[in-house]
Amino acid sequence: MASKSASKWLHSTSLREFQSLYREVLRTCRAFHHCDPHGSPWNARLKSEARKEFEQGRSETDPLVIARMFVVGRESVQQIQVKFNQADKAIEERIKRDVSRR
Repeated sequence: MASKSASKWLHSTSLREFQSLYREVLRTCRAFHHCDPHGSPWNARLKSEARKEFEQGRSETDPLVIARMFVVGRESVQQIQVKFNQADKAIEERIKRDVSRR
């Protein structure tokens, strides 16, 4: 019985963590406003791909694989956010430099 309740708790915790990660992915996708070479907005394409990946992982039952998917997903989102923020900061600095030259 204790094993069942522990398993249920682990499942609900994992579910909440993945829901949080999924929402973070969607918030990160909003920052991509430009279009791909086919004219489709990157944010829509990224959201669609994220949805596919989360749906594929939904049927996974191995706790180690689930933990690995979560860690890799979280690290990937954080790396994208850092790179995007660095690029945004570089653009801002360039604009400041260009404005000050005038």
